[in-house]
Amino acid sequence: MMFTDQEISRIRQTVFDTVGFSYDAPVRVTEGKGLRVEGDRQGAAIACDTLPALARGFFRLAQELTAGQARVSLCEEPRFASCGCFLDMSRHGVMTVDACKRYMDATAALGMNLIVLYTEDTYTVPEYPYFGYLRGRYTPDELRELDAYASSLGIELMLSIQTLAHLGQFLQWRANEHLKDQPTCLLIDDEETYAFIEAEIRAVRQCVSGSRLHIGMDEAHGVGLGRYFEQHGLTDRFALLNRHLRRVVDLCRKYDFQPIMWSDMYFRLGSRTNEYYDLEADIPQSAIDAIPPVDLCYWDYYHYDESFYDRMLTLHERMGRTVFAGGIWTWSGFLPQVERTYATMEPALRACAKHHVQTVMATMWGDDGNETNHLLALSQAPLFSEFCWRGDGCTREAVEATGEFLTGLPRTAYEAFGMFYPGRDDVRTGKALLYCDLLYPVGPTAPALEEAMPRLEKARELLAPHLARPDCRYADQLMEICLHKAALLRAIRPAYLAGDRETLTRIAQEDIPRLVAAYQRLRDTHRAQWEQAYKRNGWEVMALRYGAVIGRLGDVQDALLRWARGELAALCELEEEPLNPARKGGMQFYNVYVSPVFSL
Repeated sequence: MMFTDQEISRIRQTVFDTVGFSYDAPVRVTEGKGLRVEGDRQGAAIACDTLPALARGFFRLAQELTAGQARVSLCEEPRFASCGCFLDMSRHGVMTVDACKRYMDATAALGMNLIVLYTEDTYTVPEYPYFGYLRGRYTPDELRELDAYASSLGIELMLSIQTLAHLGQFLQWRANEHLKDQPTCLLIDDEETYAFIEAEIRAVRQCVSGSRLHIGMDEAHGVGLGRYFEQHGLTDRFALLNRHLRRVVDLCRKYDFQPIMWSDMYFRLGSRTNEYYDLEADIPQSAIDAIPPVDLCYWDYYHYDESFYDRMLTLHERMGRTVFAGGIWTWSGFLPQVERTYATMEPALRACAKHHVQTVMATMWGDDGNETNHLLALSQAPLFSEFCWRGDGCTREAVEATGEFLTGLPRTAYEAFGMFYPGRDDVRTGKALLYCDLLYPVGPTAPALEEAMPRLEKARELLAPHLARPDCRYADQLMEICLHKAALLRAIRPAYLAGDRETLTRIAQEDIPRLVAAYQRLRDTHRAQWEQAYKRNGWEVMALRYGAVIGRLGDVQDALLRWARGELAALCELEEEPLNPARKGGMQFYNVYVSPVFSL
């Protein structure tokens, strides 16, 4: 048999502990293609051919029996050879080893066999001490421990690094300026650059046993246009990209890695508007023919139509073997954006199956400070696992039931998490309310506030029965602040324009102190949640943001009281007629909500 008794016992215990299931009856395990589970409360049989399939077998047995099924009989076959989660460890939140192991336990139970850690500069490269300096980078021993643990579950641990752009955290230090083309981009055709990249790849090889390495190279918008341009003049950027890629691929081969590369730069260079998702992008056949042996990773979490994914996958097939990176929306601010994930990923996964894509990842990015804890998104990991294992029979009901059983988080509570957002589009009213100023009109518009308030009230109703759970208490505290803030935003300017000193005095003396106390409670809850999942490095970003909001509330309180007493002739922030606050970039990041000053 392909599994030892020790492996079977360990996988069984891991899965049952993960979901809190007790089962004393014997389980017979045999070798078989895919997954087959038969059994009841007196005993069961699992036939499978991989450790993740075995883990899923125990999970599905526990799930069906817990749901009240008298007998379990199921047969499943994965439609993707490799399916897993892609965790961003580069936006200040670096998960602890223990938290990563918990994540692996959960994804193994779903039958997933891949974990990717996105590590721009959060692993150790000994020759470059500023690489990951003060950022909570993983030590070699930590990565080796994670690699061994992943292997024990049949999971491939892959690192996703950067070998061209997205290296601003490293390149900011004076010691590394010689490697810089642009502020975030390496200098191509410079031998010192390739010495650095070799050190990166060598460091990864010394820590992980897998055969694949994601080498990044996405969003290198200014490649060849900074110091490179000063040294060499204007050059064919397709040729420049391919020349650099060949050097990196050769280094990957030297260390026995099969490289994966984000595909967007080929499309951007072929687009008249520098757009990735330009279906009319003209990529010369000569450029395609010059691409060295590399898997191209198509990343997309934006589109709602299967036909769009279908067309993009067809374009990718001209260029070689394709990997797909979808997304569970964790980067919109503080809570997962549930409906946007369903709306974009259901058509994407159908298209991937149609095109026989063999590797599919669920990215969970942490843009703008890693505000959303990765563990809060586990309830939607089954969107990928269930589509992989159940195929066309996968329904939203099955995904939600699986997420609830995996995490213990009631599906109504997860629905409430998603109500932090108005729907499936990239609108971030909740984040705007959390950060926005009470006086400057740079937060949500009046219609947005009208829409948000009943939605947030409904979310609190759904969360109310579950406040003993820390994750639900955290979400409820977010909603509470947003509602209070929305009410104040609707009240302050009209009262000021009406000369209503009594109302503004009451707001300053009663509402603002309550709001400050609510922010302090949320900060403490958020910090406790952070420290259960992440290293301390990076929390200072959130601490400073909470401190800034709380400090500004004190300043606003003082200003309102001084105006009410006649000590200030006017509140200039409230004098101008509000305009639509949308800015380039779609109002996404912290700084655009707190002040009209762009550079804050």
